[in-house]
Amino acid sequence: MGTNYQIKYTPDAKVTTPALVKIGIDSILTEINRQMSTYLPDSEISRFNLSESSKPIEVPLEFEYVVSRALYWGEKTYGAFDITILPLLYLWGFGPGGARAPAAFPDTSDVEKRLTHIGNHKLVTGSGAVRKVDPFVNIDLNSIAKGFGVDAIFNYLLSNEITNVMVEIGGEVRVRGLNPYSKLWAIAIEKPELSLEIGEEFDWIVDLDNEAMATSGDYRNFFELDNEIYSHVIDPRTGYPSQTGVASATVTAPNCTDADALATALMVMDVSEGMKLVESLPEVEAFLIVRDSANGFVSHQSSGMALKAAGDANYR
Repeated sequence: MGTNYQIKYTPDAKVTTPALVKIGIDSILTEINRQMSTYLPDSEISRFNLSESSKPIEVPLEFEYVVSRALYWGEKTYGAFDITILPLLYLWGFGPGGARAPAAFPDTSDVEKRLTHIGNHKLVTGSGAVRKVDPFVNIDLNSIAKGFGVDAIFNYLLSNEITNVMVEIGGEVRVRGLNPYSKLWAIAIEKPELSLEIGEEFDWIVDLDNEAMATSGDYRNFFELDNEIYSHVIDPRTGYPSQTGVASATVTAPNCTDADALATALMVMDVSEGMKLVESLPEVEAFLIVRDSANGFVSHQSSGMALKAAGDANYR
């Protein structure tokens, strides 16, 4: 997945040794990569993308599940979340093996050509298979697979009778029970700063109570052209970088697969439109940090989002 992970749990005499637990965790991550990594040429997703058949393609159940949830969120967000975006990512230099930034804006005709093969309606799932309605569709699961990985490890640990646990992969988190200090697990939200380095400053803390949290942001993944900063988040509806001004989107939800997908979508959706969607979803909350015209930040949070301030905050 190109990132690190962290697992914390309260020791229990019934639980097998941490070394054996780690073997199980690593085997789960290896299998998810084997299925869903576009960086592996022999992965299930790479095999799927190379196919130009419009017949159902058999895939592992985990793969079908993730694609199905992605299509669900694609419909819920009116196309703001779209796993068929891979051809656009390649065009902008963000795909596997890409330069991570374009040397210049792509030609409009190239963007429009790629858009003809973009759209959640071009995929159908069912019976252990995924079918391409458009045989030239290519998919990318990076915006949801990490959350699925958190859930998979979380469920594995629960099956081993580990009940007080925190699972984190690259900033996506799911918890259950209490931390070693017998308190709710406290997760920080990073302060947005344009930097390629992981910062140590945070302004907000969320106490998670048997739930998941995912954060998407463009403050570490961005590119600069003609002295202008552009987000790495591509709007699949337009084919161009998102221009909503959202610097960071944090979502809490019952599971991390859904939280991961929705956090990505909120980077693309209009702020009011995104918050309206969140308010309509049971057991889902969100916190958005949005750039304003004065080069500062304005925060927006859903009605049930419980945040604690950590020191002096530069938000209003």
